[in-house]
Amino acid sequence: MSGYPLAPHGVFWTLQGEGALIGEPMAFVRLAGCSVGCAECDTDYRVDRRVDVPALIEEIRVVIPPSFTWPWVWITGGEPTDHDLAPLIEACHAEHWRVAVATAGTRPFTIPVEWLSVSPHSGDLKQRYGHELKLVMGLNGLPWEAMETLARELSFPWRYIQPLWLGTAAQPSSVEACQAFVLAHPGWRLAVQAHKGWRLP
Repeated sequence: MSGYPLAPHGVFWTLQGEGALIGEPMAFVRLAGCSVGCAECDTDYRVDRRVDVPALIEEIRVVIPPSFTWPWVWITGGEPTDHDLAPLIEACHAEHWRVAVATAGTRPFTIPVEWLSVSPHSGDLKQRYGHELKLVMGLNGLPWEAMETLARELSFPWRYIQPLWLGTAAQPSSVEACQAFVLAHPGWRLAVQAHKGWRLP
């Protein structure tokens, strides 16, 4: 089957809720499918439909307000690197859009983009560089020892640790553990999954 598989509500305009670009308006493209398969995942990445590059670019163009002349397009999933992103990224750049890719880092990603956000879900991290590294304390079985190793070995310019958010709030024990981690590890910042509190898509 041809075209990119989109998840339900696959293209939308919203605010970034995490990391260094928090609060930034951007177009999200949520691709369906995920090879990582985290048990705690709360994202609906079922295949809703398939769209070729020209049609997908048009859908993105429709959701971007005309006042934004150099907007961000955030490509996420699921796991977006399960797909060949080169044609989509090239088409976005042809529109003069800034491209961000969010990945779990389970495979190397070498396509040039304006922002690469890596959120590992295990200690087996193949993508060793990017613009930001985001850890969610207690998510998907990433053990404390693996987080300690990542803290020592990686040199992402922006490094965040976020409390685990379940239901309507961050878990107090996770908040305390994240605070302790940041206080003991130079170069890390305490962050939040603000989009969940803001109730954004």
